[in-house]
Amino acid sequence: MAAVIDWWSEERCARERGYQIICGIDEAGRGPLAGPVVAACVILPFGAQLDGVRDSKTLSPAQRDKAFDLIHGCTASIGVGVVSVDTIDAINILRASHQAMRDAVACLPVPADVALIDGLPVQPFPIRQIAIVKGDGRSASIAAASIIAKVTRDRIMDEYHDQYPQYGFASHKGYTTPEHVAALREHGPCAIHRRTFAPVNDGELQFTLALGFQDRCKAGHSGETVAAAHLESLGCRILARHYCVRGGELDIVAQDGEIIVFVEVKARRGGRFGGPAESVTYRKRSRITSAAMAFLREHNLDDRPCRFDIVEVILNSDGLASVNLIRDAFHPGE
Repeated sequence: MAAVIDWWSEERCARERGYQIICGIDEAGRGPLAGPVVAACVILPFGAQLDGVRDSKTLSPAQRDKAFDLIHGCTASIGVGVVSVDTIDAINILRASHQAMRDAVACLPVPADVALIDGLPVQPFPIRQIAIVKGDGRSASIAAASIIAKVTRDRIMDEYHDQYPQYGFASHKGYTTPEHVAALREHGPCAIHRRTFAPVNDGELQFTLALGFQDRCKAGHSGETVAAAHLESLGCRILARHYCVRGGELDIVAQDGEIIVFVEVKARRGGRFGGPAESVTYRKRSRITSAAMAFLREHNLDDRPCRFDIVEVILNSDGLASVNLIRDAFHPGE
């Protein structure tokens, strides 16, 4: 017989320590290959009867939706934080999860005295906190937050499915499933894929582009045409091609959201992809960096974040070009 869980024991302990307004915090979406990370912060009426509210991982989608409505029906004190893919790639998933938690607290309609947080402590944090390992299975407030975060993120991924139906986000929500990996192999990553996550950044997941006769003629002289088309398919805007200054040159300059991207293109006919160390030598990286700094100065973009990518292009005799995007391939001075 399963042990009966006292879902209010953690809240009761917090009240005995003098805290009155207690919120529970949890996140959803640390592990997926695509989409944002979402955190929720929930203040429940102490001792409320919430049948069906427990750790979101133990609930079916239909049960989570029902619990989601039940939580909203009993309290208006809910805050949600959503951190984008670009931020996840820029600061890493752990920091992004912590940022989502801080954002969720900031969105609460009333301030809380203390936060019960699932897992380990979050630093820095705007209010006092009590970290509870596996808290979503011990605290009603954290369990409620886990449901709000999970359902909110799932609904975001359903919307992305309408935008990118070829990946099947509605079924797997961006997690690593055979279906998802197969779609990545066929289509390459889209704008909401996390470029710093394996296997999104694996060389094995290549994008294949069919070229018409004229494109193949252009690509015979340079792989930049193929690389530029691939970058545009990912939502980037091409700012310049073949940018040259004294001491350096850039194959492609693109804009990915707020980030200025300097792209080195390595093209070859047939064969296999090589790694970034093989593709671009230290001397070449120095020349790229020098040209990048000149481009930023020339266009008054010195304050913009930037990164250095490598795009490997294999031009095949069958009219197909295979593309491997190596995002954030190196840093200045490396």
